[in-house]
Amino acid sequence: MAKRSKDRLGALLAALTAGGWTLYILLLVLFHYARPEQQYGYMRYLEVEVRTGWLTLPALWFHLGIWGALGLAITTFTLVHLKGRRQSQYLKAYLAMLAAAAILTLLVFYFYPN
Repeated sequence: MAKRSKDRLGALLAALTAGGWTLYILLLVLFHYARPEQQYGYMRYLEVEVRTGWLTLPALWFHLGIWGALGLAITTFTLVHLKGRRQSQYLKAYLAMLAAAAILTLLVFYFYPN
């Protein structure tokens, strides 16, 4: 039986895919803290001040990060496609889901009610 050579490009593409998903999850946490707060009836009853606008710096980092995650997903998807091995084709599905999630998140960000 012949020794299999280590597929460093495949490992790099898998690491980029995992890094893209990790970045996306961290950006969702940032989105949660940057968005306006909800004013519930109980808070209105207690006359608690709530923030009604986006926090500028976290919203900017979120916006740039989501575009970066989308770019990373598309670039890595292209590299996986050009590599063309059947062993790494599962990454295409993960990257397509990451790109779709990033696009939907951008749409939520742009059309978030004030």
